[in-house]
Amino acid sequence: MTDPSSSSSEHKRRGAEVPSLDPRPSTLAPPSARALLYTVYFIYFFCGMALCFEGAFNPEFKDFFHLNYQQQQYTTFAKNIPFVLAVGIGFLIPRVGYKNCLSIAMALFAAGTLLLVPGLQSGDYAVVLGAFFVIGMGFNFELVAGNPLLSGLGPPGGGASRLNLGNALGAVAQIIAPFMLTLIIPASAVGVMGKMPYMKGLFLTIRVVLIGIFFLTLMARTVDISASLRSTGGNSAGAGQAGSLWARPQVWLGFVTIFLVLGAEAGLFGLFRNYLEDPAVAGVSSRASQQLFTVYFAVFAFGRLAGSWAQKRVKPAHTLAFNAVAALLFVGLMMVAKGGLAIASIMVVGFFVSIFFPTLYSLAIEGLGEQTAKASGLLAMGFLGCAALPIVQGRLADTIGLQRSFGICVVPYLFALFYALNRSRTTAEPVAIGSPKAVPAPAHQTESDRAPYEK
Repeated sequence: MTDPSSSSSEHKRRGAEVPSLDPRPSTLAPPSARALLYTVYFIYFFCGMALCFEGAFNPEFKDFFHLNYQQQQYTTFAKNIPFVLAVGIGFLIPRVGYKNCLSIAMALFAAGTLLLVPGLQSGDYAVVLGAFFVIGMGFNFELVAGNPLLSGLGPPGGGASRLNLGNALGAVAQIIAPFMLTLIIPASAVGVMGKMPYMKGLFLTIRVVLIGIFFLTLMARTVDISASLRSTGGNSAGAGQAGSLWARPQVWLGFVTIFLVLGAEAGLFGLFRNYLEDPAVAGVSSRASQQLFTVYFAVFAFGRLAGSWAQKRVKPAHTLAFNAVAALLFVGLMMVAKGGLAIASIMVVGFFVSIFFPTLYSLAIEGLGEQTAKASGLLAMGFLGCAALPIVQGRLADTIGLQRSFGICVVPYLFALFYALNRSRTTAEPVAIGSPKAVPAPAHQTESDRAPYEK
C-alpha cells in the first residue's frame, strides 16, 4: 500500500528511520489495538475452519439429497447471495462500529450452523440452504468489518501484508479441518448415512465455539482506526471527500475482478473432491479425496503466506500479475490432465490463486481514506460471484463434463491479470524491511495519531 507522506519538519526529525511492515501491530501500539487485532486473526482462523467443515461435505449432500452438480452448488449460492447486502453493511459500520459488526457476524454464524442439524434430520434440502444463507450473512459481516480492521490496526504500510496474513490463517484452518475430519469420521463410515451422526455432532460443537467467540468480541474494547485509515489515503487527492465510489476505476474494476475470481475459486473448492473422484480424471476414493483436500488447503495456505512475504519486497500488483499468468497455464492443464498430473495441476492452481482476493481488496481500497468502510462493503459484494459462477459451472459440468467445466476460470484470471497490470502503473513501490528509506507520516495527522504505531 502507499506509504503516507509527512510534513518536512517531521520528516527531518525522524531521519532515516527504518519502517516496519510486520503484519503484527507495533510493539508500542495500544494494548487494546493489539488485543483486537489478535481477536480478528483468531476469528479469521476459526471461521475459516468452520466454513471448511460446513463445505467439506458437498459430495455427501449430493448423495443424501440425490442432487446433480448444479443442485449441489446451490449450497455455495445460498452461502454467498447475502453479499448483495454488503454495501448496506458498509453504510451501517460508521453507526454500529467495526467491532460490534464482528459480534453480529459470530451470532449469525452460530445460528446458521445450528440450523444445519434440523435440516439434515428432516431431510429437507431447503432448510439446509436456509442455514447456509444465515452462515453467509455472518461471513458477510465478518469480511466487511474484519478487512478494514486488519488494514487499520497497525502501521499503514503493512495493511496488505496483514490482510494476506489474516486470510492465510483462514487457509491454515482449512488445512486442519479436512485432516480433523479424517480423525473424527472413522474409515468404517463409508456411506453418507454412516457419516451423518458425526456430521451433526460436529456442527453442534462448532456452534458452541462460535457462541464463545461472540462473547469474546462483546468484551473486547473498541479501537478507533479512522486515523489509520485516513493515513492510507494521504497521497490520494480527495480521498476523504464525498463522491461516488463507482467513479473510481480502481474500485469498480476491483469489484468486477473480485466477483469473477471468487466465483472461480468457489468452483475449485466446491467441486475439488468431485474432480478427484471422477473416474475420467483421477478416480480416487472418497476418503483419499478428503485427505487430498487437506493437502490442497495446505498448498493454498502456503501460497498466501508466500504472498504475504513477497509483497513486502515486490509490488502487490506485480505478484498478482505473475500469479494470474501461472494460474491460467495450470487451469489449462487441469482441463486435459489425467491421474497424478490432474491432481498436481489443481493443487498448483490453488497455490497461485490463493493471494487473489486479499491482494485485489488491498489494491482496490488503497488511498480511499475515510471511504474505506463503504468501499469494503461494495467490494464484499464481489462474493456474489461465489453465488453465481458455481451455478454456471455446475450446469456446464452436467452438460459438457466436469473436467472441461473448469474452463470457466479462464475469463476471471484474465481479468485479474488486466487489473494487476493497470494498478501496477499507479501503486507505490513497497519499502523492504531494512531499507534506510524513512516512513513519513501524513501532513494532516496529528502527533497523537502517529504515536501508537511509531517505532
